[in-house]
Amino acid sequence: MVEDATVAIDLSSIAFNFQQAKRAAPHSKVMAVVKANAYGHGAVPVARCLQAADAFAVARVHEGIELRSAGIYHPILLLEGVFDEAGVQQAEKFDLDVVLHQPYQLDLVKDTNLKVWLKLETGMHRLGLSTDFLEACVRTLSEARILGVMSHFSDADQPNLPKNASQLETLLAVAKPLGLPVSMANSAGILAGIGTSCDWIRPGIMLYGASPYLDQAVSLRPAMSLTAPVIAIKSLLPGDTVGYGSRWQAAKACNIAVLAIGYADGYPRQIQAGTPVWLNGQRETILGRLSMDMMTISVSSKVLPLIGDRAQLWGKDLSIEEISRQADSLSYVLMCGVGPRVARTYPSPSTVSLES
Repeated sequence: MVEDATVAIDLSSIAFNFQQAKRAAPHSKVMAVVKANAYGHGAVPVARCLQAADAFAVARVHEGIELRSAGIYHPILLLEGVFDEAGVQQAEKFDLDVVLHQPYQLDLVKDTNLKVWLKLETGMHRLGLSTDFLEACVRTLSEARILGVMSHFSDADQPNLPKNASQLETLLAVAKPLGLPVSMANSAGILAGIGTSCDWIRPGIMLYGASPYLDQAVSLRPAMSLTAPVIAIKSLLPGDTVGYGSRWQAAKACNIAVLAIGYADGYPRQIQAGTPVWLNGQRETILGRLSMDMMTISVSSKVLPLIGDRAQLWGKDLSIEEISRQADSLSYVLMCGVGPRVARTYPSPSTVSLES
């Protein structure tokens, strides 16, 4: 049976990328970010792989519950915190730590036993407390419940910008006099060496082998490989057109292949003409407009592919960064956008042990 489009996740690559984060900040604890189903890679398998992490971070309560229900006993932090009493109850039931980033959240958690990270506004203007209110939280909550103070770089993908140093200085100026641990560095910060002297780092996209930089290569191993099968071979004559809108026309007699993958599987419909696809050891290109369930590609080899041969849309032979540029998008978006009907497989299980 010809398999549908699948995503193969190389957990050994995720383990390798975790160690790269550790090497960049050898004296810091590591909070591995596995929100959004570990950026499309599967939160539970990734968390089981990363046993050496000191904590995990997710965005929503249900993501934390999923990890707890799978037997993940590490500290789990809700990066967006809780928004109402129901969220507080779930966080308490499943022993989830919370970020406190808005004043109303203090009222929600002050009479609970929840442990909190205080998030300081340092210049991103998305989530974060003022210095005065953060200090009020410290006065209100017991010392044992406060895990530390964190913030978030707005421009770490441009490491030379002075704003990065300014944000870090603001965080340290507030947190250090309070004697609290600090965390600032996301993946871009870690790779740029900004904030890696803090008590905690928070690697996300780098764990999955993609670069947070738009124009800079990094020494990471891609973990996700998206492939789809050839389901048809067509021979075209000069002037024949391909796909909806007849946007591509054959200039000469040629062969094309049809792959069983489309925008319903999460491949970006806005992809530019000429985007590469890897098939049988060489680069081919997408022809015509992407369909919901299919795409057509060139066949440049004299040896025609066989039905069932698998083409790689991104992975070890074709970087997701290249494809995201062709889609005027980001690797984050492509990873998280892989559709639910695309099966995840884990052909090379690996674990980073606590002794790593």
